[in-house]
Amino acid sequence: MGPRAGAAVVVLAGGGGTRFAARAAGADKLAAPLGGTGVLEHLLAQLRPRWPVVLVGTDRGAGVPVVREDPPGGGPLAGFAAGLAALDAPDAPGTAGREAPVVLLGGDQPFAAEAVPRLLAALAGGADAAVGVDGGGRRQPLLSAYRRAHARSVLAGLPAVTGRPVRELLAAPGARVVEVPVSDREHLDVDVPEDLARARALLGGGPGAGGAART
Repeated sequence: MGPRAGAAVVVLAGGGGTRFAARAAGADKLAAPLGGTGVLEHLLAQLRPRWPVVLVGTDRGAGVPVVREDPPGGGPLAGFAAGLAALDAPDAPGTAGREAPVVLLGGDQPFAAEAVPRLLAALAGGADAAVGVDGGGRRQPLLSAYRRAHARSVLAGLPAVTGRPVRELLAAPGARVVEVPVSDREHLDVDVPEDLARARALLGGGPGAGGAART
């Protein structure tokens, strides 16, 4: 069974969105209008037909299982740990199974689903993790995929996950990490109103719009 089969996705939506709110009169960036829906819902609409999804954050009526990191606001690695635990549970959503790969995305990245097949395919050669790399050569940890055994091992070896960055999953000694070029569109995250304007401009461009990443 290839790495695409049975994969599941953890979407982080537990952040405060303070930068966006400060510039947009307290508006919630994940609910900001984008193409007749919201930023988060646009992402979920692309994911739900293909992969089981767990949302980490508050319940937004998004039609997917929702869990909360412990403690709430504990950061992205704590969010990933909560999402992975939910996917490992006996009543986990969908048919992913405990050994299926898991993808990690940020809820403020409306076009991130377009990179998921390539991230999963990159695990086929025996890698422990695959991470998106933008045109400037920067890794994008919230565009990443993992073999679950690797993710569990890293999390189990940490004294705590609260306040720690996701890059802990990529920096583990001996980890085999593959870098996957991603486009500007795919790694666009809506942090400020200008990002939302960019997302709206890209909305009609289709996958790959906004410039391909350099390899």
